[in-house]
Amino acid sequence: MKYQKNTIKLWKNKFPWKNKASHKYSRGRVLIFGSQTNMVGATILAAEACLRVGVGSVKIVCNKKNLNIYLKRFPSVLKVVGNTFKEIKRIIRQESINCEVALIGPGAGNNSLTRNTVLEVLKKFKFVILDADALSSFEKSKEKLIKNLNYNTLITPHRGEFFRIFKNLKKIKNDLAAIKQASKICKSNILLKGNITLIADHKGNIIANKNSTPELAVIGSGDVLAGIISSLIGSKKMSIKEAAAAGVWIHSYAAKKFGTGLIAEDIIKNIPLALKYLKNA
Repeated sequence: MKYQKNTIKLWKNKFPWKNKASHKYSRGRVLIFGSQTNMVGATILAAEACLRVGVGSVKIVCNKKNLNIYLKRFPSVLKVVGNTFKEIKRIIRQESINCEVALIGPGAGNNSLTRNTVLEVLKKFKFVILDADALSSFEKSKEKLIKNLNYNTLITPHRGEFFRIFKNLKKIKNDLAAIKQASKICKSNILLKGNITLIADHKGNIIANKNSTPELAVIGSGDVLAGIISSLIGSKKMSIKEAAAAGVWIHSYAAKKFGTGLIAEDIIKNIPLALKYLKNA
């Protein structure tokens, strides 16, 4: 089956480098729906990776219980408190006026609050990235999720999450064929994480990333990737497909440069190295 290999040439000319005229608002904004549970680390990883790649502003939506953790750990990120779905719904309405990009999933919790928040975010935000719990929370109502996706959304499942959402595609043994079919079913962009990560746009065009390392098989790695991609979409210069391909490349390069013993925080530390290489490539 036809696919493009993920190389720098595919997207480098669209990469959102900073210039002398750049300011924090011209660099874009990303709203991240932070953990309402005890998984704040996932949200922090996503938010820090997002800022490192170059978006101008990142804001975390969190509950009052976790606010102090974010305040102490991450002063450079904005925070807004939402304890109930009613409060979160109000935040979504207000923030979507000036912010086009929302990420939900890292540490969100597999529950009805996450599920309801996802559906509301999909209504209000132009670009939405759904990862982890934002997908898992729809295991029993996957049709509702699929129905609300569109060409401005990106879902980032691993194989287990992918086949829980697209259960009818389990009989397809080839991942290329499965992701192509899935993207046409949901009319959305899909990033299927794995040793070879596959990216399909809403028309079924596929990019395969073979520039990876087994060291990325570590907790928090996917949260970092979601943050990187959200930053690139937030810059408003790349399509979702281009941002996903560039994000996977940066993620893989940063991990390979660190090598054995990698943890998720090490990927973030090496993002500047990846960007430096990319700029000179």
